[in-house]
Amino acid sequence: MYNNATARRGELVAKARKEVEIAVRVGNRPAALGEALAAVAARGVNVLAYCSYSDRDDLMILLITDNALMAMDALRAAGFSCKANSVVLVGASDEVGAAARIGAHLGMAGVEILYSYASSSGGDQFVAVFKTTNDERAIQALEICPQARAAA
Repeated sequence: MYNNATARRGELVAKARKEVEIAVRVGNRPAALGEALAAVAARGVNVLAYCSYSDRDDLMILLITDNALMAMDALRAAGFSCKANSVVLVGASDEVGAAARIGAHLGMAGVEILYSYASSSGGDQFVAVFKTTNDERAIQALEICPQARAAA
């Protein structure tokens, strides 16, 4: 696992796995982001990472949760349209440059990253989400990388 000696050597200890990302189209209402997140929270589902952006006239939310099925059910019950996407979730030690090294390893392995976002609670760990053209290859690249170790 991660320790200070590992950090001094500049190694990154990462754990990667396939995960379900929920894409939610919430429309163009001022309170829509809060309503969607509240619907998920009301079911006791924890949000591990999310990002939001404007797609023309609609706000889009991308969510990674600890229970995708329950989150999607909660969102649909609240009237939101959502779909599931496959992504790679990487948890790693939160140190300067960690996400950059993970992205570089994926690039060197020829893995095309379509988009990415991350979340940190301010502790010693963070999670990064990678939408790739080949999730299996991304996970394999992290497993054999000398600076990053992955486990499904």
